[in-house]
Parts: sequence; structure tokens; C-alpha cells
Amino acid sequence: MGRWSRHLEALTQAISGMGASASAAADADGDTALQEVPEAQAVESPEPEEAIEPRDSSIEQALIKGMEVTLGDLDQTEHGWMYRGHPVMVYAVDVAAVEDQQVRREFFQRVHLASCCGALEDPAQAVWIGTAREALAAPGLDTTHACEYCLAKVNHRGFRSLGPRDRTRVAAGFSFHWHVSQYAQEFFPGDEANFWAPGKVVQALSAIEPGSADSGTCGFCEWQVPAGHDWFVPVERGTQLGLSIDACVLCAQQQAMGVLTLPDASALEASRVRFSAQRENTDVTAQDAAPESDRDWSRVRRQLPLSWHPLCEQLERKLSAPVLFHRFTGYEGVAVLAWPEHRRGIVAAEEDRALLPEGWDFWTLRNVLGSLG
Repeated sequence: MGRWSRHLEALTQAISGMGASASAAADADGDTALQEVPEAQAVESPEPEEAIEPRDSSIEQALIKGMEVTLGDLDQTEHGWMYRGHPVMVYAVDVAAVEDQQVRREFFQRVHLASCCGALEDPAQAVWIGTAREALAAPGLDTTHACEYCLAKVNHRGFRSLGPRDRTRVAAGFSFHWHVSQYAQEFFPGDEANFWAPGKVVQALSAIEPGSADSGTCGFCEWQVPAGHDWFVPVERGTQLGLSIDACVLCAQQQAMGVLTLPDASALEASRVRFSAQRENTDVTAQDAAPESDRDWSRVRRQLPLSWHPLCEQLERKLSAPVLFHRFTGYEGVAVLAWPEHRRGIVAAEEDRALLPEGWDFWTLRNVLGSLG
């Protein structure tokens, strides 16, 4: 078991199941430069056009600082909890079965993302829940820190493969916003774009200022967004997302003060179309190999939807930057990420392989993430 978990040995013995996932984490040391992802700020909701029941409004606001419930009140997903349509963190858990007061107190201060131990599997267990990481409060709570067992269980930002110093860094900079963004389709399933932030109810993007323009120029990346695809976020709509200029959905997703979920296929197609348009503007044809200067991981992350960022972050520690949206002469398929020098690539889905040439090793996004833990 890693050195960061030794202080919980007493708790491990008292609560069944504690640390099973964390004990499998690699202990190799390493100093990886990890990009900081700022926590979404808790913003006051503007007055809605339609009246919302006062009870719902009070719940949304109460969840910013935290409220007490039992685990049985929460809906469990694979990578976290939901409470009445809101992704929530669990914290301030007082485990009465633990006699060691110091260990009990340490566990009380932990912020949990998932059921990492037996204490978080009892429906009757009282817990506190919240949506805004920086504002969590509860009686007797002096400070909070992310639970490393939870980070290992959900492999938050590749936690399992990190060395001790990088694990400490990820735990210290833990962002609930990043976690919800990483599993957005799990928390907010569906075939349309949705927006959620602490203090707000989840809302379909198309329902926000529905009469706004559906095409225009993105003020961030300068892409001329085509009409008819729901890829444009005019400033009238973007104001509720915390944006002050027109944006494409890809830039809006990365700049929004909250979580903007996008259907995977639509978001990836928007990314491909934008990439092609930008290359045409710089007089680089789609058939040309990307210059070495273009093969940069930060550029890759800027181009791709957030659903691809967890993969990019893990691969960046091991591989050189890939060619984006690599095409093959005579084939309809596209490798989202490709390393031509190794004849390897990553595609969005299994069916994409049939549209690509033999002689290459193609993996799907899900396959690679699964192999990385």
C-alpha cells in the first residue's frame, strides 16, 4: 500500500473494503507537469424566465455550501453520486465504528468522489454533500482534502500511474469541475448539449435564448461556425455560461463557468470541421503531413472536445504529440490521433476501423482508456 495511505491503516481494519482500489495503484516516482484546471466558480443564477419552485431553488443554493443527507438519498453512478439532478461530492462523514478519534477525524475531512470503502456503502450513513469545492462547509469541519482512494478508484487525471509526488500534486489541486467534465455523459446522459453549474439546474443549451443566431464567428478561435449543426453559442446564450463573446461549442466548453456537455459524435465532428477549416486558412492541405511544429500536445487539447482530454493527458506523459485527424488516400475513415512513424492510431469507435487501411494498429478511445486504467 502506498505511503500516502499508511495513516488510514486503523480505518482500513475497521471498515470493510477500504483501500482495495488504491492498493493497486503504482508507486513509481515521477515529476509530470500537470496542467491546472481551475475550479468552476459558484455563480448566482440570473432570474429565470419561468418560475422555479422555491424548494428547488433553495436546494441548488444549499448545495453550494453543503447540506446533510443520507447515502440512501443519493443516486449512484459508476463514477460518483447525483442528488436531484446535481452531481455532488460527499464529505464530513463521521464513521462511528472507528474508535481512534484521530483517524475518525481525518476521515471526516475527506472529500469523496465515489464509494471507496464500506463506510460509503451503508444507505443509512449520514453524509454532507456539495457542488462547489471551494465553499464546502459543515459543523465541526475545519478543512477538506480529496480522498486519494477515490482518486485512484476513478483514476482522476491518471492518478493510478502517477508517482508519489504527482499524486500529492493532483490531490492538492483536485477539481470537482474536472471530474464532472470527465464523466459528463454519465452524469448528464442524452443526445443534446446541456449546461450545469453549482447553483444552477441543468438546462439544454438550445433552451437558453432559443431564438439566438446559429452561426457566426467564434471570438476565441476565429472559426466561422456553419449554420445547421448547433455548434454556435452567441453571446446572448453564452452570458448564462459565463462567456462575454460569441463562441463555438468547443471553445465554449473549455471556457464556460460550469460544465457544458456535448454529444460525443457531434462534438468530434465539430472539432474535425474546425480543424480542416483552420488548416485551409493556413494553406495546408488535408493530405499533407503535419509539420513537426504543429505536433504539439497543447494544440491537440485545444482542438479536441473535453471528452478526449483525459486520454491526451495520460498519453502526453508517454508519447510524442500525434497528427490530428489523419486521412488515408483511398479510404473514407479518419484516425483522430495518429502516429504515422509507428503506423498506429486512435479512432472514436469500433466501426471506424472498417473504413481504415490494414497494416496499421488502430485502437478505440475506450480501449486505450481501459488499458490505462
